[in-house]
Amino acid sequence: MIVCHCRAVSDRVVRKAVDRGACDLAEVAKRCGAGARCGGCHPVLMSLLAALLDDQPDELAVTRA
Repeated sequence: MIVCHCRAVSDRVVRKAVDRGACDLAEVAKRCGAGARCGGCHPVLMSLLAALLDDQPDELAVTRA
């Protein structure tokens, strides 16, 4: 599904950005562009980040925090 309409970024692209090390909105925006314009997608991105980072092994979640 598209999570950032300004940049047409899907949740799959955001997941890949997180897999490559993005752990906050700024890093997601830097890696894939989601959330870099109007900010309307920030709530969805924050929820997605929380869910994805909670799914990481404990040592990765601590490193990214």
